[in-house]
Amino acid sequence: MSKLIALIPARGGSKGLPNKNILDLHGRPLIEWSIAFAKSQPCIDGCFVSTDSPVIADIARQCGAEVPFLRSDTLSSDTAKTSDVIIDFIKRSSIDSVDDILLLEPTSPYRTSFTFENLIKLYRQTKSKKAVSVTEAVSSSHVFQYSIDFETRPVLKNVNNCIDSNGVRRQDIKKSYYLDGSFYMSKVSAFIEDPAFVSRDTVAVLSDYFSSFEIDCENDLKLMRAIFKSIGLPF
Repeated sequence: MSKLIALIPARGGSKGLPNKNILDLHGRPLIEWSIAFAKSQPCIDGCFVSTDSPVIADIARQCGAEVPFLRSDTLSSDTAKTSDVIIDFIKRSSIDSVDDILLLEPTSPYRTSFTFENLIKLYRQTKSKKAVSVTEAVSSSHVFQYSIDFETRPVLKNVNNCIDSNGVRRQDIKKSYYLDGSFYMSKVSAFIEDPAFVSRDTVAVLSDYFSSFEIDCENDLKLMRAIFKSIGLPF
């Protein structure tokens, strides 16, 4: 029988927010929220953390996760790809090709069981090999998005050069969505064949609004602390 394995990638280095994976969030280290979520879901058969940091490894184990090894320095640099970290974990663990792997980014701590249950239901009903969670883009469309070069001449350039957003009504634009970082799921064999979560057959579910916020800087952390304090625990 196949298993569902949760993997939490958490390297020690972070230039934007030093030690962010273990900073305090509502009385717990940030990474603990992802571990606690995985441990709270009956259908998840194992929770693992991939890290290069002995400190993070110790905290993760104290929180109930398994850390079978420390990843290499090469896979812990700023340029390391998450897909390579996942492949490294698959190769070095006893995970089977028929199993499913669920990636939980520690920087997206506000997950709900409701969204996860919808993801699992969709994944199984459609017999898909990959599934992700998404959030509606705030601007509703790339038509209203611009690129700006602040280092030279900060003029607005529409990201889609073929469309002039002047006079375009927001309600007439088709909604667009982005990967919010809460859930990434794949059949192990499918990920080995194509090391990415987005493919032609990837299915998606909408996340809870507050799940769309990620922690990459100090202001993000302040916002997430406010969310936890005012909205309450996500699961």
